[in-house]
Amino acid sequence: MADTERYKPAVVILEPDLFFSVRLEDVVRAAGGDPITVDRADQFVPAVERTFPALSILDLKTPGDWETAVRQCKMKPHTRQTPVYAFGSHVDVETLQRARKAGADHAWARSRMMEELVAVVERHVNPPVRHLDGCDDPLSRSAAAGLLAFNQGRYFDQHEYLELAWNEELREVRDLYQGILQVGVAFLQMERGNRRGALKMFRRGLPKLRGLADECQGINVTAFRSEAEQIHRALSEAGPAQPVALSATSLPRIAFINPYDGETPEELGVVLPEESETEEA
Repeated sequence: MADTERYKPAVVILEPDLFFSVRLEDVVRAAGGDPITVDRADQFVPAVERTFPALSILDLKTPGDWETAVRQCKMKPHTRQTPVYAFGSHVDVETLQRARKAGADHAWARSRMMEELVAVVERHVNPPVRHLDGCDDPLSRSAAAGLLAFNQGRYFDQHEYLELAWNEELREVRDLYQGILQVGVAFLQMERGNRRGALKMFRRGLPKLRGLADECQGINVTAFRSEAEQIHRALSEAGPAQPVALSATSLPRIAFINPYDGETPEELGVVLPEESETEEA
């Protein structure tokens, strides 16, 4: 999948007005995002679950029970981190208050939303780069072993090596190890045909990789994240009758600089702790 188009972060838009939705979509596309527009309140949560968006925008004049939709979005573990920006009439203070009470991160007057729209979309589609402490250093030996195992398609083993690296590392760069580890477990679940387990692990791991520098400890983070995001999207949009498993050649490898002699984890001489049951949830 190395030659696939770069992943575009999704932005879910709940907007019943066709002409106004086009305006919102244009702003999202200009920022490099992928607008996913729905026009009914009951479509909002499924769209957020399916696309795992960077942002959601909700027009409070939408017919239907948008309060329940916002509340459900904020109650579910894998969707509650999605920012919800709701907007409505500046004179309808009660509706704006209801939106905040339901869980919307922001409930603004329509005029303010239009003033802030470009900046809000840009900030979430292209978040500021997170420079993790430790990114400028080379990989630890155990982290390199985990990446080698990952690239060999040994997704259980990569978990063991990267968990060891995560336990050994006290700096922020351990978030990178954990994000890769959890995406690797998502691939393991896909190989086992476990759609629910795979989606669960993608939605744990991918947020840890978002907003990181293009390269960290010699790892090409951007390329790997982009490919993993595309696989997550394809899995989310696939129907229940479609097969979950992918062939090994369809799963991405991680491009990284290996500072050690050895092309396999075993050749690096990393000794894992005594074998124990691995949590994959």
